[in-house]
Amino acid sequence: MSFADEIRSRLPDGMHLPDVFGQTFDWLESQGWAGIFKRADQEVFSSRYLSIYPPEMMNEYGASIVLFRFEAGPPMHAPPEDVVARITTIAKIAGDGGTLSLWLDPEGKQHFVVFNHGTPSLLCDDPHDALQFLALGYMEPGSLEDPTVMPLEDANGDDIHPPHAFRAFLTETFGVTLPERASDLGITIPPETDPDPVRDWLAAAMPPPDLSLSPGLTPETPFVITAKVRAMLTEEDIATLRKNVPYVIEEE
Repeated sequence: MSFADEIRSRLPDGMHLPDVFGQTFDWLESQGWAGIFKRADQEVFSSRYLSIYPPEMMNEYGASIVLFRFEAGPPMHAPPEDVVARITTIAKIAGDGGTLSLWLDPEGKQHFVVFNHGTPSLLCDDPHDALQFLALGYMEPGSLEDPTVMPLEDANGDDIHPPHAFRAFLTETFGVTLPERASDLGITIPPETDPDPVRDWLAAAMPPPDLSLSPGLTPETPFVITAKVRAMLTEEDIATLRKNVPYVIEEE
């Protein structure tokens, strides 16, 4: 089964792999630019990837970090089932784990979203734009904060090595003209604290824990040191606990 078909078979109900991504995956695979992460389970599909560079170039300094791979759900710890059913990761696009993912919104429309250090933002809806964004030459597309800068500016003058063969495939196959910067594709990246459709949806789907229920954080729910626990702690342990937990009481 091809890489594209493997992803298609794993997508949740209502989601689809855009045809242009399927064509692109088929081309990358035909070039022999597939691989398996060395420290991962070699038998699991999520351990496989497709690079936008030949193997000898993908690790060069200045090459874009773009590896197409599959992961169910967003790059978050233990997301709930309703989130996994609407977000699928399809590429690693930053060294710190930043990803490109598909998001199926509550109205059933599919979007491309980026997770930068775990913070999501809507990238675009058009798969052509998403592929062009990955081909522009940014060293870490998933960590881009200012879409108005060109890849060389974003690299602070360091040498960059755009994926020239990948770029040529996109322009020749899909008739697109690659712009100089992400903003030319209509891409915007809101500050981390600003509202964003996928952020707002995730905040509702995964609300933060109620800190009032955590022992030691409010006067009404103090952290209680029982006599048994007290016997196992030193004075230094107690002092450290009181320094880090606002409300601590000792059982008499």
